[in-house]
Amino acid sequence: MGKEIENINGNPLNTEERILEAATEIFALQGYDATSVDEIAKRANVSKPLIYYYFKSKKNILEELIKRYIKSYFPEKEEYIQGITNINREDLYERLQERMDFFSKNDKALKVIAMELLKDNPEGESILSMINPLFDTAIPKIEEMGVDIENRMDLFVSTFFFGTAPILMLMLYGDKFCQFYQIEREELNKRFFNVMKSMYIDFFVDKFESQKK
Repeated sequence: MGKEIENINGNPLNTEERILEAATEIFALQGYDATSVDEIAKRANVSKPLIYYYFKSKKNILEELIKRYIKSYFPEKEEYIQGITNINREDLYERLQERMDFFSKNDKALKVIAMELLKDNPEGESILSMINPLFDTAIPKIEEMGVDIENRMDLFVSTFFFGTAPILMLMLYGDKFCQFYQIEREELNKRFFNVMKSMYIDFFVDKFESQKK
């Protein structure tokens, strides 16, 4: 028998979790398309029929990863937006730190998801279709706070390309960046966080204040 797969706390995983963890590790290493169910079974130390007992297909494994790490995030994000009464710089800093902590703890799974979501024909929803409903929630809330949004497309562009896209790039290329420049991942995440604060959050808050009616 192979080495038993453990979670980040060092505790043994149940069968379904072992399959997901094994798939995540292999997907992150060689990509979703290049991975076979046989490889996942071998890494999880389970039989191939047992995988099909828990998951209908390899695609179903990926869908479960997206459901756990991405789709579950958006309802919480929408709830946060609904509760906002004012744009506060320090509060946004705190929210960004929470996101960075989440990414650090789940970097392999999120790398897999980022690889898939950025494909021309992803298995399932695209990243744009996932985040677009947040705009439908955020725009009326921002206007309610007295901000005149003259061009919604400018908001879409700045949020996606300067807020979401850099985080996707960190997921995809963070490890290679660390290897090339010989720095620890924790240091990269810290530096990324500081740059995001000044280049995106500070810019967003300043723009928010300047567009108040």
